[in-house]
Parts: sequence; structure tokens; C-alpha cells
Amino acid sequence: MKFVHRFLARRHRPAAEAGNRDEAFNLALELEKAGQPEQAEAWYRRAAEAGDSDAANNLALLLEGTGRRDQALPFYIQAAAAGDGEAAWNAGVLCEEQGDEASALGWYRTAARLGDKDAQRELARRSERGS
Repeated sequence: MKFVHRFLARRHRPAAEAGNRDEAFNLALELEKAGQPEQAEAWYRRAAEAGDSDAANNLALLLEGTGRRDQALPFYIQAAAAGDGEAAWNAGVLCEEQGDEASALGWYRTAARLGDKDAQRELARRSERGS
């Protein structure tokens, strides 16, 4: 299966290298699936810096998954600011895990407003228990 992803990555690379944000994101996806997280990170970063909110969220997830949680929050925030409810939820979870309840609650509210069902359930749960 990794062969397929390496093949697809080669197809996306020329346009990504030419500056195509969408192709940079697609290349990062295929590299990540091919088991090349370092290269995927570089392409997610390029796409995120070009304004791709999906790339920003995926980059944050990759950073968390490789033990660099402290670097993930700015990318979740970038994606949430572009309207990504999942990224806002992820920011809330990260803040809560770091002990920052006030920020977590703010991100859960943002995520819920953006339509994230997990955040809506979490806010309802907190409301029921009075917190």
C-alpha cells in the first residue's frame, strides 16, 4: 500500500514544488500515508503557510503525534480561524490536557459554533454538571 502512496506523491510533487497550495497538501497526505512523516510535515507546513486550513490542522495533528504538542496549538488556531470546527475542538482538547480550562472552554465554544458535534456534546455535558 505504501508503494501506491509513494507513486501518488510523485504525481503531486511537480505542482507542489511550483507553489500550488492544494497539491502541497495532497503531497503531504500521500507522504504521511507512505510513512514519511518528516517530508509530510514540510509539505503540510508549506500549504499551511499558504493559507490551507486543512494542512494547518493536519500539521498540528502530526506535530502532536510526534511528541511536539507544544508546537501544535498555533496551527490548530490558524485552522480554527479559517472556520475549521475540528481544529477548534482539537485546540480545546490540547488546552484542557495542558490544564488551561478557560482556553479549552473558549475553544469548545468556538468549535460548537462552527458545528463540531463533539464540542456541542461537551458543552452540553458541562452544562448538565454545572461547570
